[in-house]
Amino acid sequence: MTKKLDVEKFRKLLLKQREQLVAERRATAQGHVEDGVELSDYDNHPADAASETFEKTREYALDANFRQILESIDEALRKIDQGTYGICDRCGEPINVERLKAIPYATLCIACQESIERR
Repeated sequence: MTKKLDVEKFRKLLLKQREQLVAERRATAQGHVEDGVELSDYDNHPADAASETFEKTREYALDANFRQILESIDEALRKIDQGTYGICDRCGEPINVERLKAIPYATLCIACQESIERR
């Protein structure tokens, strides 16, 4: 039995997740600005430079992940407005409500997602 999709409930959930993600991204960026005071590379040990490179790479990856999730959330909100939310982008079948509860910005049903991941 398929549960009826309450899109307004999912709109609220998506907006809440978006707000939390933006706040977390802002806090993370703010923390890195405060931590990033560097005087000079002249006296730094090579391990210090490696640590800094690692941190910058990590920051970049985190920011890219934030951006990707924000884009997915925004796309899900557009789909709600267009009346296509909860429909698999690949097969056109409804996405299971339980999947949407776990990942409200999911664009694929479980079968299509598994098929893509197996490739």
